[in-house]
This record gives sequence, structure tokens and C-alpha cells, in this order.
Amino acid sequence: MAVPTPGGAPVLTAEEAATEVGHALNKVLGAYRFYAEGHAALAEVQQRLVECVSRYHAVTGEAVVLHIRSSALLLGDVVLVESASAKDSVTRPLFLEGVQEVLWQPGVEAEELGAFLAMWHRALQRTLPPEYDFYTWFWERGFEDIELVVAEVPASAETGESAQTEAQLAEREEQLFADLTRRQSSGSGRRRPVGHDEWLARLEAEVLAPVSAQDLVRSGAPAFEGASDAEVAELRALLERERGGVGVHERSVWMVWGLLAVCREEERAALLGWMEELLSGFVSHGRWAELSQVVQGMTRDARASGARAPDLYAVTRLFFLEAPRFALAQATAQPGVLLRVLELLSALPRDALQGATDLLFELPSPEARGALAKLLVRRGVSLGVLVTRAASLGERDLDWLQFLREAGPEAQPLTAALLSHPRPRVRAALLSRLNPRDLEPQRSALLRLLADPEAEVRGAALVLLVRHGVEAAVGPLVSRLEVKLEARERMAVLRALADLGGPLAGAALRTAFEREQDVELKAHCARCIGVLGDPRARPLLEAVASKLFAPRVLKQACREALAQLAPVG
Repeated sequence: MAVPTPGGAPVLTAEEAATEVGHALNKVLGAYRFYAEGHAALAEVQQRLVECVSRYHAVTGEAVVLHIRSSALLLGDVVLVESASAKDSVTRPLFLEGVQEVLWQPGVEAEELGAFLAMWHRALQRTLPPEYDFYTWFWERGFEDIELVVAEVPASAETGESAQTEAQLAEREEQLFADLTRRQSSGSGRRRPVGHDEWLARLEAEVLAPVSAQDLVRSGAPAFEGASDAEVAELRALLERERGGVGVHERSVWMVWGLLAVCREEERAALLGWMEELLSGFVSHGRWAELSQVVQGMTRDARASGARAPDLYAVTRLFFLEAPRFALAQATAQPGVLLRVLELLSALPRDALQGATDLLFELPSPEARGALAKLLVRRGVSLGVLVTRAASLGERDLDWLQFLREAGPEAQPLTAALLSHPRPRVRAALLSRLNPRDLEPQRSALLRLLADPEAEVRGAALVLLVRHGVEAAVGPLVSRLEVKLEARERMAVLRALADLGGPLAGAALRTAFEREQDVELKAHCARCIGVLGDPRARPLLEAVASKLFAPRVLKQACREALAQLAPVG
């Protein structure tokens, strides 16, 4: 059943509300790994969990019932957490003590829920007080709106592990705990809150393996941004060594992705810088399968909860920064790689693809540009940037731009921008591709092209306007006759006036016939008058045709024109 959530938020189903609770719970338990209790960042993720729990109560009207399994955590039929092995599961300490269900009743407060989660984390880290186990300490705390359903401790057979395996596992867990947890010198067994610089040093050790965490401890640095120049140079060298081909690890990307969920705002830029270089390494070395898996995994995380959507957009936008964008553009030049690049881009969120327009201009081949443009249009990304950057396009790009220009009236600005292209060959090539639907919206621009500085463009515009009978071209063509033109172009203008017709064209042809001194051009004027069929030119033609010493070619042209004229009256 779908129920509207408060405040006009989108309608949620019970499954979606449960998924939100699971994602928020994972964030809280993950945040405990990096922040001491009471830290502002930890309080923030705890508050998000409280909000998700309240939303679940509102949607279902029931308590949040977490079903504890050896390697999974369920809420109803929704699997919130599932581990490959029981030893890695967040439910392990509760399951081994017989906890079958955890109930968060409606009305549970943030303080009470935070105290319970702190106990859960301490049980995971084996830092409970020595005299307590989880079950005993829970009941002594006296929680009001949190309940446990406890059964007998499951037998080893139920977990799928033998007693010997259990013993070895417990011993290994103790060893790992001793290695990774620093204790106070008093020996009380309580874990000392890990400083922010220390956990970031551990992060760097994971991402830049095989660096030792001890090599990267910054005792005097107040935060991640406080690294010295020498240390940054060392980290950079280590990162480059890892990016040397096979050293580009998926593990590194997932580590940074996980930290983006719990980092402080001032550290976000540095983490995204790491992610940018790692993604560039994947692209440069052709690790397309791994890269697609990474993007799909991040997308699943973001869909599980809207809280990670900003992280997903921030990471996927990195593909269109300078270094990854250059790597993608270069990769498309290799045979068969363009399809892999398009598959990767099609998996990105629409908002991230807004930056793909810069990549469009850097692709080396028009075919690749066309394929990317179709992908962006299909995903609803506006290509309005083509209008402002039309000068970056070439003659070969007109083929793939054709489908954009034919998209409808909204594409007319692109056609107008191309008609003003700085290269004459592009303007002329575009004119040959225009269709009748383009003529009326672009009429002013087309008429201006009749006086273009380049003869090739003027000729193409003339052919287009005459072919489609645009009578508005008569005025500009008459003006062209007042300009000194080469004989061939002048003949073309005169013939265009004859084909377009009208009183203004007739008057211009009669004037040109009277003024023209060149015999060949004068004969051409006579033929054009014949094509137009203007009866008012009859006296002019008859006077020349009857002259005794007029050139034979001119007299013949006048006789032919007279035969074509319309009868007087």
C-alpha cells in the first residue's frame, strides 16, 4: 500500500520506506567507524535514521521490526543488509547472543535510538564493558520504545560453521581487533575515540596500498586539508604508481565512495579529486567492464536512498572534467571503443550528462559526435550549447546535425547560428541541406546571404531561393545589379529575377537591357525578359531587333524573346 508522506513529499510504499531505513542504518553504523560518539557528523546521520524510522511508522502504522539472521538483516520482506559470510555481518554479535528481532516502536526518540546504536557498534567492535554482554547491558539500560526478542543461542550447525571454525574465527577477530584498535594505557578495555586525522590516514593506506597507515599519520594536522607539501608529493607518487595499469583497483573507488557518505564538507573536494584520478585511470587503461560495474553499483546505492543522490551526481560529473573527458575523447578514436563509451555514458544520471556537451566538441570524429548527440537527446539533455559554439563545428558535422535541425521549431536557432558560421564552406554546405520548412523562419538570414562576401555562398543562397520561389528575394537581387559583378554571377542574378517574376523584376530587367553595353550580357537580358514574358519590354526588343547593324546574336535573342512575350492588353 502506498501512503502519502508528510509535507507533500512523494508517495512511498512500505518497501521503499523499509529500504530508506536500511540505508540510513548502514550509514550510522558506518559513521561510527570514523567519528567518535557525540561528533556533529555522527549526530546528523543519526537524525536521518530517526526521520526514516518515523516515515516508516507513518507509512505502515507498525513498529520497525528488524529480523536478525546470521548473515542478513531484514525488515519485513526487505533485505536491508546481507553479507557473504556470517563473520562479516553487522548482525553477528546480536545473532550469537540469541537476538532474533529488534523492535523500534512508534515514538522512539533520537536519544534512545542513538544510545542503542552506540551499544550495537560497541558490540561489533568488542568494546562493551568487560562485565556485560550485549543482552545484559540492554536490559539494564531500560529502553522504553526499543524491545528485543531473544531465543536460545543458535547452534553452530545453524550458522554453517563447525565448533573448530568458530574458535578459529573468534581468535582471528581478536587478533584483528588488537591490530586495528588502539586502547588506553589504563587497560580498561574501552576504545579510545579515533581522531579524524588518524582515520583519514587509514583511508589513505587503503586507497594507496601498499602504503602503511603508520607512514601517513599526521599528528599535528587539524584535518585532511592540513597535509604538508612533502606528504602530498609522496601520496601523489604512490597514487601514480597504483595507476600504472593493472594497479587501478576497484577497491580504491569503493573506499572513496564510502567515505563520501561520512566525510566533512571541507574534505569532500579532496576525496572527489582522488575519485577523478581513479576514474581517469580506468578510462585510460580501457577498464570498461570494471568502470560500468562501479557506476551501476553507485547508482544502486543512490536509488536505495535519496541521501546518496548528491554523491552520485558529484562522482558521475567527474567524467566530464578535463582529465577524464580528454581520456574518453581519446578512447573513442580506437576501433570498437565508441560503443563502450556510449554504454558507460548511458548509465549515468541525466543531471550528470549535462556536462557531456563539452565532450561533444572534443570527440575526434563526426560519427562519434553524432552518436553522442543522439544519446543526449534521447536522455532529454538540451543541446542549446551548439548554438553558442556553432563556430567549433565543421562541414562534416552537418550530416549528424541534420536530425537536430529537423527536430522542430525549437531547433531553428541552431540553423541560424550555422548560417552565420565563420567558414564559407560550412555556410554553403548548409544551404544545400535546407528544406522548405527552414525558409520562412530563416528568410532574413537567407536574404542577407545574397550579399555574402563569398561568391560560393551567394550562389548557393540564390539557387535555394529560386528553387523554392521566394519572391522576397527580388528586392535584394535588384540591389545586387547595382554592384559590379562578374559576368557569370550577373547572368545568374538576371535569370533569377526572370524565374521569380513580378513587376519589380520586370522593371529591373528592362533597365538592365537598356544600360548593358556588353553584347553577350545584353542578349542574356533579352532572353530573361522572354522567360519573364513582360509585354512592356516589347518596344525595347523590337527596336533592337529591327536595327540594321545590330549584332546577329543580340538580334536573334530579341526575336526569341518577342515570341515569348504575352500579348499586349
